[in-house]
Amino acid sequence: MTSGIDELAMALANLRKVLRDSPPLDIDPGSRQAKALRKCVEELIARLSPLARQLDPIQHPQYVLDLSNPETVGKLIGQTLLDRERQPLGSVRGFYGSGVYALYYRGSFPAYRPITCTETPIYVGKADPPTPEARSYIEQGKKLAQRLAEHAKSIRAASDTLRLEDFDCRFLVVQSGWQRSAEDYLLNLFKPIWNSKICFGFGKHGDDPRTRGNTRSPWDSLHPGRKWATKVGNKPNPRNTSQIIEQIAEHFRDNPPRR
Repeated sequence: MTSGIDELAMALANLRKVLRDSPPLDIDPGSRQAKALRKCVEELIARLSPLARQLDPIQHPQYVLDLSNPETVGKLIGQTLLDRERQPLGSVRGFYGSGVYALYYRGSFPAYRPITCTETPIYVGKADPPTPEARSYIEQGKKLAQRLAEHAKSIRAASDTLRLEDFDCRFLVVQSGWQRSAEDYLLNLFKPIWNSKICFGFGKHGDDPRTRGNTRSPWDSLHPGRKWATKVGNKPNPRNTSQIIEQIAEHFRDNPPRR
């Protein structure tokens, strides 16, 4: 044990001497050599930081609540959203503010049976303010309410397979700039099926007239009804509805809903 400590102390002393005596680097930061050196330095830091904590006679905290860390703030906002009561999506009226939201399904469409009446949302999203500098909820406009209204309109249009009365929502007005962090937290936590590559497309506002040749999204293939998604020239999705439903089932097996 002692020899190991002595060897480590000698190696660190040599490293300190090299760093102290080395002339300023004259190197292109974009070069392959610079990238290799940076990777080496980052690996050393990753190994030396835990060692420094181990050698400190005073215990370090296992976790620090850092409100400047976007992941920490995202979790706080996300958990605050989940504490709010659910309400029918169709009952939401206009209000000021931008922020984050989650949609929940409690209907009878067979593919979504695993998440019906659970705490796993079918879709998570955010509404950005008109400008990043918007400070008050009034300056944020009605972005969050408008986004929820757009989703209600999409669900109404898909009346052959979906009913608006089968959807609940939670939403939270958020200080400008933090809505993305909260959305990321909720996406990673729940992996909602309508946010996935398997059944994406629900959040689309409508194809631009110049791109009518786009492939129809899996969501619009499974839930037809939005006129702009079935225009002439909009290519059918290469996956048929049976294949999409099968992949949805695989998604729920890999990501069991939270009840």
